[in-house]
Amino acid sequence: MTQPNPDRLDRIESLLEYLAQDFEELKNEMIRTNDKVEIYQKASQQVVNLAFSLIITASLAVILPVILNR
Repeated sequence: MTQPNPDRLDRIESLLEYLAQDFEELKNEMIRTNDKVEIYQKASQQVVNLAFSLIITASLAVILPVILNR
């Protein structure tokens, strides 16, 4: 069995530290992206709700006067 090279072990260790740091950055970026997607989904749902409310209100504004004038 050969003796491990200390320089090689140092390089491997530094590479592992770099990869761990890079992984943390990617994890944080993924969390931020998930938050953004969730915000966009909520906002788009609110826009859809607003659109339906406006359609219903406009429909009632047209239909109710016809019914009440009978």
